[in-house]
Amino acid sequence: MSWLWHVLRALRPRAGWWREMSLRGRITLVATAILTVAVIAGAVLTVIVLRLSLTRALDSSAIRTGNDVAQLVNQNHIPNPVLADNGGIVQVQVVDADNRVIGASPGADAAVSLLTDQQLASVRRGHRLDIAARAAGADEPLRVVGVLAGADTVVVATDAARINDAVRIVRDAAIIGCPLAIIAMALLSYWVAGQTLRTVATVRHGAEEITAAGLSHMRLPVPNAQDEINRLVVTLNAMLDRIEQSTSRQRTFVGDAAHELRSPIASLRVQLEVAARMGPAVDWNEIIDDVLIDVDRLDHLVTDLLTLARNDESGGVLRRREPVELATLVEDITADYEHARVPVHFDADATAPVEGDVDALRRVIVNLVDNAVRYATGEVTVHVGRTAGEENVVELTVADDGPGIPAAERERVFDRFYRTEASRSRELGGTGLGLPIVRELLRSHGGTVRLEDNRPGLRAVVHIPARVAG
Repeated sequence: MSWLWHVLRALRPRAGWWREMSLRGRITLVATAILTVAVIAGAVLTVIVLRLSLTRALDSSAIRTGNDVAQLVNQNHIPNPVLADNGGIVQVQVVDADNRVIGASPGADAAVSLLTDQQLASVRRGHRLDIAARAAGADEPLRVVGVLAGADTVVVATDAARINDAVRIVRDAAIIGCPLAIIAMALLSYWVAGQTLRTVATVRHGAEEITAAGLSHMRLPVPNAQDEINRLVVTLNAMLDRIEQSTSRQRTFVGDAAHELRSPIASLRVQLEVAARMGPAVDWNEIIDDVLIDVDRLDHLVTDLLTLARNDESGGVLRRREPVELATLVEDITADYEHARVPVHFDADATAPVEGDVDALRRVIVNLVDNAVRYATGEVTVHVGRTAGEENVVELTVADDGPGIPAAERERVFDRFYRTEASRSRELGGTGLGLPIVRELLRSHGGTVRLEDNRPGLRAVVHIPARVAG
């Protein structure tokens, strides 16, 4: 018997066969299985309902005949023989209380009751009986009902063969038709799945081409059908657009960062090479001062790059959020500018509670005040208050009396590494990242920043949603 065990083991489905099957095969298998269950259940239900309907119709006809005969019996008029003209009626007997036949239709036994005493008791209680042909002494099985006529009982037997024949025809048709329907549905499901998945195959080939050639404005082919696959492809193409834009910005960012880093590094190299050639005659104090300027530029640039990188990584979502009293924070920061090159004045109209990352807000304020101090000629004014007509918005303004920025460039200065002509000098120039950092950090707080003419100078206006008490 070992050979049989090996055969059964070979025929046993392998583990993971479902995962290894193609999607087309899975859809076909599931659709066919569902249809098989539905068809079999429908066929069985049809046969059951058909039998019940035909049986009920046959019983109704027999009861009508029984009622007609019972009416005659109640009138003490029992025809002999008892006539039964209804179609399908085989035998009619009138049986008294002692189970004796007192009337019978042609073809029915006029002496012996069709039913036994136990069966007669059953039909008198309203039951309906199915009697086999052999037991009834007939050629076909019978369906028997009883109708009471006083102390007597009218027994009506109908031919049940017609019911069985009709049910057999439907059953045979189901046995032949169901497999054909299942096979046809399986083939149709396989074809429909193939037609549907052909679009997926086209999208997959398009994705392979994009993978091989890079994004470079290539997109997945959008199917004509307005279905789920169409919406999926449109969503994927939108995602590819965002990825390409992000990649382009990243390449630009990396190129600009490399360029900005190259300048102070090249300056450091030149100064050190010149100092090395001059030998003992070099003025090291002057060299160190110049080197420290470039090192400070490198430090600021690297710090700004890290800030932008962290903000890009978080997707502009705050890493932490806590209540912050903006007026108090600005007052503490401006106090550190006591020895700045120009005076920094601070005033506040009222308390200014906001919610956000205190370190990020500190960076926003420091960048704006640093810019103002760098270009101011007389003084810098910092003000915190509520926006006129908007109690739910906190306003921060940083104003200087410097040369200002032309209106055409006030939006461009928020681009990374963009600097105006006035800020390109080695002494005054920044990294070109201060204002972009301000805008990115404020966006993560739901705030905005804009630049206005201060006449003379420039005024930066910041709006941040006020914290809702509760």
